[in-house]
Amino acid sequence: MYHFIVNIHGGSGKAFLQWNKIRELLKEKNIEYITHVPLRVGHAEQIARDVSKLDESDIKIVVVGGDGTINEVLNGIEDFSKIKLGLIPTGSGNDFSRGLNLPRHNYKKALNLILNSTGDKKIDLGKAEIEESGLSDERIVHKSRIFGISSGFGLDAIVGTEINTSKIKKVLNYIKMGKLSYAFLTVYTLFKMRTQTVTLKFDDEEPKSFSKMIFMAIMNFKAEGGGVPMAPFASGFDGELSFCMAAGIPKLLTFFAFPFLLMGKQKIFKSFTLRNFKSLEVTSNSSTICHTDGELMGNVAKIKYTTLPAKLTVLV
Repeated sequence: MYHFIVNIHGGSGKAFLQWNKIRELLKEKNIEYITHVPLRVGHAEQIARDVSKLDESDIKIVVVGGDGTINEVLNGIEDFSKIKLGLIPTGSGNDFSRGLNLPRHNYKKALNLILNSTGDKKIDLGKAEIEESGLSDERIVHKSRIFGISSGFGLDAIVGTEINTSKIKKVLNYIKMGKLSYAFLTVYTLFKMRTQTVTLKFDDEEPKSFSKMIFMAIMNFKAEGGGVPMAPFASGFDGELSFCMAAGIPKLLTFFAFPFLLMGKQKIFKSFTLRNFKSLEVTSNSSTICHTDGELMGNVAKIKYTTLPAKLTVLV
């Protein structure tokens, strides 16, 4: 059975119009399906949790929405072995669909891919685990989130979590230059943020410390933020996560390096570190914002990343 989780409020109203057209196509093709419409933030996660508990061995969840809705769905699925996930992108960033080379502006092609998929393709996912202080200093809250695109720490996370509510994005969307919003907000945030000193422990290696860390991005796919290639060589099919960090570089030089980052050429700067890993422990000298797929996870000083190889079956 197909379970469509439809964010009708996505894409500045375009998602609702597209869904009406998708329903007509499903009717023409005599496809049986059930529609679920999230009513609030976090509701898609609960819907996915309920669907994944159904007494069915082959459940197909199709997300009609953007990266935020997908992140909620991924974190709601309790048994990935029962689930196959399809996507008809209607968001503004659509980095998950970009990573899977799915049609981002053609719902007919996206739907046909889903309906004709053999359902035998699996992709990796990432997992982030943090510790946060609870209501009292003595209480520690442990939290974990799965991500399909990326997680970030520092500048990457500040921009990723603020982009959807940013006045800059609203103005640029209005003049049909929304793709530049990530770049504008990144430059603005760069000069007002504080840097950190971080200690990183990759896999079974010895820990290493880095000063003046501006950002780090943990990538499952190549791009985030609407197509910014943070990890040009990342792949969601290799059983590893990819890492990109800028540290030990003056903010002004980072500003001039930013165009190279947008082109995926950041490796030419020694202050950028790029590599792959299966597990990573990050400890910072001060707390900063962490995100998963652009959704705020917390303000933390310690975080652990783990690869979940071939975790999700996708309808592509």
